[in-house]
Amino acid sequence: MFYKIIITTNGKKKRIVEKSNNISTIKKKYYSLLDRNKVLFPKQTSSYLKTKPVYYEIILMKQWEEDDLPFIDRDSIGRTVEIEDINKKWTIIQKNEYHYEEKFTVFNSPKRLTAIEIIKHLLMKPQKTPLLKQVNFVENKLLIHQDNDFDIVLCKCPLDSQKLYETLKEFVESNNINNVIFTGSINLNKKETYKMIVKKTGWSKDKVYRRVTRP
Repeated sequence: MFYKIIITTNGKKKRIVEKSNNISTIKKKYYSLLDRNKVLFPKQTSSYLKTKPVYYEIILMKQWEEDDLPFIDRDSIGRTVEIEDINKKWTIIQKNEYHYEEKFTVFNSPKRLTAIEIIKHLLMKPQKTPLLKQVNFVENKLLIHQDNDFDIVLCKCPLDSQKLYETLKEFVESNNINNVIFTGSINLNKKETYKMIVKKTGWSKDKVYRRVTRP
């Protein structure tokens, strides 16, 4: 009998992770992958071609046999559904959510950063003296203000910037950090904030006013 582990993106195969002829070996691999799949900020938005929701699953499968039963799952509203391969090639043994760490574009950073890296290199950036830091966001842009300057984290959509904001806030609160304040969404001074961003980055107004990373 042949078995394999695959990762799917929005229900379509993304890649094959493992293959084996031994059910015990591949089950150990499957649950090991699940145990190690710990992320701080899971990727939930794709900006390929257009901005849209994205979800991943890890699936353990076996070659189809005549007496195999459909895999029982639940849809988005909790209804029981049966999943089976109409081509009768594969049968699902186990299926779970899988997560990838989201990466964010940061102005003047040579690489995209994860939420963990943003905390380490931007939010907790060492200063000679303890400085008051401020975090807020406008549409899909999160701003970290400190030392008379600010960093700009470009998210894929407003929902992602709000989620990142909440992630940073939770980190600060759970670690009893008292020199960072969170002032939420910028609503009253949007135009002034946009002017400040244009001055710092040289971006066009179209890019600064854009709410998602792709039009």
